[in-house]
Amino acid sequence: MKNHFLDALWQYSQSDIYPMHMPGHKRNPACVMENPYQIDMTEVPGVDDLHHPEGIIKELLEDVAQWYGSKKSYLLVNGSTCGILSGITACCHTGDTILVARNCHKSVYNAIKLLSLKPIYVYPERLKGTMGELGIAGEVTAENVREALREHPEVHCVIVTSPTYEGMVSPIQSIAELCHEKGIPLIVDEAHGAHFNWSKEFPPTAVQQGADIVIESLHKTLPSFTQTAVLHYQGELVDEERLTWALQTYQSSSPSYILMAGMAQCFSAVEKAGKEGFARYVENLQMFREKMRELKHLEVITHPQMELSKIVISTAKTPWTGQQLEDNLLEKFRIQLEMSCGDYAIAMTSFCDERRHFDRLAEALLSLDAKLSIVPKEKKRVFSYDIKPPKRRYYSCEVERLPKVYRRLSEAAGCVSARDVYLYPPGIPFVTAGEEFSEEIVEVLQSGIALGYEVQGVEDGKVAIVDLDSKRLEE
Repeated sequence: MKNHFLDALWQYSQSDIYPMHMPGHKRNPACVMENPYQIDMTEVPGVDDLHHPEGIIKELLEDVAQWYGSKKSYLLVNGSTCGILSGITACCHTGDTILVARNCHKSVYNAIKLLSLKPIYVYPERLKGTMGELGIAGEVTAENVREALREHPEVHCVIVTSPTYEGMVSPIQSIAELCHEKGIPLIVDEAHGAHFNWSKEFPPTAVQQGADIVIESLHKTLPSFTQTAVLHYQGELVDEERLTWALQTYQSSSPSYILMAGMAQCFSAVEKAGKEGFARYVENLQMFREKMRELKHLEVITHPQMELSKIVISTAKTPWTGQQLEDNLLEKFRIQLEMSCGDYAIAMTSFCDERRHFDRLAEALLSLDAKLSIVPKEKKRVFSYDIKPPKRRYYSCEVERLPKVYRRLSEAAGCVSARDVYLYPPGIPFVTAGEEFSEEIVEVLQSGIALGYEVQGVEDGKVAIVDLDSKRLEE
């Protein structure tokens, strides 16, 4: 039988397409692991046990904790998703109230539903200028967190995402101090910031800024296999025993030794690269941005709160959407970006990208830019996350017990959603289960679908809604 799946992967890997996307190893030969089947093992004597480490895994965990300055660190073979689920489970019990940055990843919303939590949302700052027009979320401010904690003293835990998909960083130290004044832990989804620890040119890590639990995806910006991540724990506000139990619950009982070996090799590569390797990386990023000053129509976005590694390219002044930019880079220059949304696209970088790769992207963007023109704003079809917060009618855990029907998205305004509806990536919901579709949300979702974006939670033009007219509900 022909292995079409493996053949397709090999064919793609041998093509001339360069990955300006995760994973961070960028298929660089220097990071390739020879014959992984030889080290695909189970918990036999001599190779330790992830869930009860006493040998080589324990030594690796101690090294990771020392590198990051945490009280304890854990390897995650089920990605940052299992780290987020575990962190929230460690800090909350069924029915607790949690303060959540609205731009958190979908795994946070899954944890809320699983634990029947009551979320209180704090919204990121709405940015001005081009970034605001693009609908890119800003930082979660300490002032907004302080106000939310004042209004809701019942909050047991706070979780924020920093950096965001677009690289926006929040003031974690100030937020951590506010949480600790209340005696509650702060969880930071730092999935996109695993590289922060290795150069002072990047923001300080959430561990350094005092967060109690920090989750990082190694595979996003470091040379590690997809699905590899780490969780850091510190302070005295988290029950370590419950955290360990949660990690054993959400992670596979048969953890992959290939993935764990990949993490060990990742840290070895980072150590080998050292300050010089990351200095070259930072220099490449800075030189790329300097070249991008020559753009006349496209724009590489910068912001004081944006970290350096993310390259966010705006098409807002041009006839193109972000998707069209992504398509043209792939078709004409064989460069694949990470994602596109509305009028921007994202290129993800790592220290495995070489100068020639940055030059290749720069030359491609300058070539495309020369053929574009300026388009008045009123002629653009806009797709944006910048919408008014939806009204909550139920908690997501309550919706699970209510009857549901399907209705066309075009007729959903005023209805209560029975599912989370989000664009993926990045997986941030427009509306969560129990919240009401507004006319604005319906229009934005329809616009996104018309422009070809992947909106999950909408199937064949229909959405699941709570059946408010059901006799079962009335009873």
